[in-house]
Amino acid sequence: MNNYKMFILIFIEVGSFMLIWNTFNKKYEKRLCKSILIILFTSLVFLATNYIYMPIQFFINYSFLLLAIKFMFKKNIKDLLFEFGLVIVIFGIMQLAIIIVFRLFIPSFMVKNNFVYSLIANFICIFLSYFIYKYIPYGKLIIFLKQKSSKICFFSVNLLIYVIISKWIWDFKRHEFLGDIIIYLIIPLVFIIANLFLFEYQMKNNEIKRSLENYKKYAPVISQLLQDVRRRQHDFKNHLNTVYSLVIVSDEKNLKETIIQYIDSLDASLGNMEKILQIDNTVVAAIIYNKMNEAVKNNIEFKYIIEGDCKLPFKNYELSEVLNNLLDNAFDAVLNSKNNLKKIFLNIGHLEENCIIKIGNTGKRIEFNDIAKIFNAGYSTKEGKDRGYGLYNVKRIVEYYGARIQLSFENNYTVFSIKLYN
Repeated sequence: MNNYKMFILIFIEVGSFMLIWNTFNKKYEKRLCKSILIILFTSLVFLATNYIYMPIQFFINYSFLLLAIKFMFKKNIKDLLFEFGLVIVIFGIMQLAIIIVFRLFIPSFMVKNNFVYSLIANFICIFLSYFIYKYIPYGKLIIFLKQKSSKICFFSVNLLIYVIISKWIWDFKRHEFLGDIIIYLIIPLVFIIANLFLFEYQMKNNEIKRSLENYKKYAPVISQLLQDVRRRQHDFKNHLNTVYSLVIVSDEKNLKETIIQYIDSLDASLGNMEKILQIDNTVVAAIIYNKMNEAVKNNIEFKYIIEGDCKLPFKNYELSEVLNNLLDNAFDAVLNSKNNLKKIFLNIGHLEENCIIKIGNTGKRIEFNDIAKIFNAGYSTKEGKDRGYGLYNVKRIVEYYGARIQLSFENNYTVFSIKLYN
């Protein structure tokens, strides 16, 4: 096959690859012009290295393509490697499927470097790539990738190794590959199924581990809450004796007013405890009780409203991470503020038909320049190491459930709102 024909095949193949890659990157402007330049120069490199030893050729070609995308689109290297590996896997499986289907009808298909057969296969490949690019919704795809990134990465790495090995066998031992093509199809299927079970087992173990950690964290708080209830029950007899004594010692004119004042003060003391005990979710109750005690120690006004019929989708350890990170930030903001008005609120309720979590504080407002960065991993307005992951983790958990977190300023409050769609 001459260089002219080889260039046409390579150009179409690299074009198919870039179409799939652009499916994940529709947000970039001028991506068509940039992609065409990448396809053109990469095709020339592929052609120039066509006679080099295959493993070296593969490394040079795809390294050039990776660096070209990095240079043209200024992509974060971590995201680029993830997308690049995923596209290679999709592209490799698509090529394998085309070969298998055609082999069923044309036994001699792709046995030799036949230009016509290769051209047909590449045109089908670019058509399928265009279909993926055109009809897979970008927004839903990005949400899906964020939600399932750990699973996709796990399978992509494993399948990438398989695709590279298959590519090597295809270039060096095509006859053996085509003769045992069904085996090459069965192997990845078995591999994927086995990995699914292994991954599911690992995920369950991780969830159990995190649930146990969450239980250990809040077991002392729940124990303290129960002790507080028992202590108040024990003190109830003393309160009855006090009321009885008030009846004895108070004059008849002031008796009613004195008893009402005492009961009002008693009711205020018991009211918060009763409200906490009425909260259905144990984790929410434990967090609120913990923060109530912290608020009392630091002279902070902490109020909360919890609607019991609002079902939150989070697992207990996720709910703990979300509420604690947001409340910890609220307490830090109030304690480090020069504002004498130290107030924090937590509301879990409904907005229209959706559940919403709102946490607000009267601490120092977030600077305008920091607003766009506060949800980035490692970014923090506070000094010290290992900071800047609280809000990032909250955003990651929230977006996993298809929800969103927003920052707003309402009256004198800095408010974080999480809207959970039904």
